[in-house]
Amino acid sequence: MSTIKAIAHLNELTKDVTDDYYLRPDILGTLRDDDIILRLKKKEIATENVNGKAFVQTFHRECAEAVNEGHNVVTGLFHSTLGFNGPVRAKDLGHNVPAGQVNARMNFTQGEYAREALNDLTISVAEQPAPTGPVIQAVTNPTVGLADTLDTGAMALVQGMRLAVRGEKTNEIGVYFTSVDGTASVRIPAGQLSPNTPTRLQFVLPADVKPGEWRVKVATQALAKARTFTKDVREYEYPNIITVV
Repeated sequence: MSTIKAIAHLNELTKDVTDDYYLRPDILGTLRDDDIILRLKKKEIATENVNGKAFVQTFHRECAEAVNEGHNVVTGLFHSTLGFNGPVRAKDLGHNVPAGQVNARMNFTQGEYAREALNDLTISVAEQPAPTGPVIQAVTNPTVGLADTLDTGAMALVQGMRLAVRGEKTNEIGVYFTSVDGTASVRIPAGQLSPNTPTRLQFVLPADVKPGEWRVKVATQALAKARTFTKDVREYEYPNIITVV
């Protein structure tokens, strides 16, 4: 049985409901192959005769190659299949087209192990303290409506509450993309946001935000219902990791 903390945020997007909250899990961090292998070693599952990391990486790559070949891959954790979102023209029929033209994706759904783990999950709910700063509820590709995945050089949409990027500290406010490995940070200033409202920030993803995993943060001095600015910049980091492809 696992217990995870979740923070309840008042949902100000539902106008007719005053007691509507949405939950965000209190994310502890990101685990990669080495971290999972370490967990297995502590359980004495991985042995000295097995290179756990090499096995896990090989398994992941083989799954990806199989999906790329047209197989549906079913594991205990996930089910994966290939999908296309973009259109083709009549002139393309009978010819090869690049994967980018049809926005090829590997789609994932929960497997048996994931469902079993969720059935044993207990959620401890706590209210967000002093919800006066910006809150990011979603980061999406507005063209295809895909959450937490963005295309390089394409449109990006940040939705939430109290997001309007305004203030006197123009060199500090904006939307920030920081690579998960900490090697890159890119700021999108207020002048590049349109719309720039309390609930929506839309912009073209800069070329410096290259394919990989990123964290997204909004920094602003704007108040929810006033034209004055806060003295200090208020920040909110989206708990989900964004994948740029």
